[in-house]
Amino acid sequence: MSKKWRDELEKVLKDMELGDPDIESSAIVRTDGLVMASALPKGADEGLIAAMSAAILNIGSRALSELAKGELEKIIVSGDKGDITIMGVGKEAVLSAITKPGANIGLLLVEMGRARERVQSLLKAM
Repeated sequence: MSKKWRDELEKVLKDMELGDPDIESSAIVRTDGLVMASALPKGADEGLIAAMSAAILNIGSRALSELAKGELEKIIVSGDKGDITIMGVGKEAVLSAITKPGANIGLLLVEMGRARERVQSLLKAM
């Protein structure tokens, strides 16, 4: 992926984070776990976060498929220090957001939905 495309995807992440102050960091990764773009804090292991996001999405998708429950929409992993929310972006990418404890999930899902649409458009144009 060219620097231009990565910059465009990172702008989507930054805009999403501006729309929801509870988002601490975010990333767009391929379903094979490789990072496409990220807005992660300094010192964060980008590769590890990408691999885990892709793995969680793949396991969730497989579980839904095996149980005949349709296509995956989102996965929310909640912890006492915050949440990780993951959405599929078509068949090739994953959008992941890490939020503060007590984040407004409704606002988060709205912002992630907007970002997902923009990412889908960018990926189609690539």
